[in-house]
Amino acid sequence: MMREVLICLMFICILSCEPNPIFIKYNSIKGAWQKDSIQNFLFQNEDKLIHTNSYLILRLNEKYRYNNIFVIITVSNSSETISRDTIEYEVADNFGKLIGSKMININELNLLHKIDFQLMSKENYFINIEHAMRNVNETIGVEKLEGVLDVGYKFEKDK
Repeated sequence: MMREVLICLMFICILSCEPNPIFIKYNSIKGAWQKDSIQNFLFQNEDKLIHTNSYLILRLNEKYRYNNIFVIITVSNSSETISRDTIEYEVADNFGKLIGSKMININELNLLHKIDFQLMSKENYFINIEHAMRNVNETIGVEKLEGVLDVGYKFEKDK
């Protein structure tokens, strides 16, 4: 009985140490992530000025056949584009095994996008994410990116 209590307490401590996101949303991908399918998110900051870290969240399964992913992430507010980044993230090790936290046959990756990103008070933020994958020695992008189940975005308060 004491062992179960200790395990529960340890689990509670671990969860309480994890920062609480102020925004987290996911879009489910049906079948495959189409090249022309831009994932859109809207965050309405009703709070005061907030310093955040932001993350791209991907849920992948064994059908994802690449060790990396190229994405274009655009963040804008009501009046301007704040940033537009083309980023390569590693999503698998050298042996092709997906990294991240594993849940049965799904791997979730929280990939850092911005550190100390300032969200102004009473402002709407639009996040657009598209993949920019190509096969080796090809100039045309991958039309259907298999193995991507969900694309998400998260803001956490910076400590």
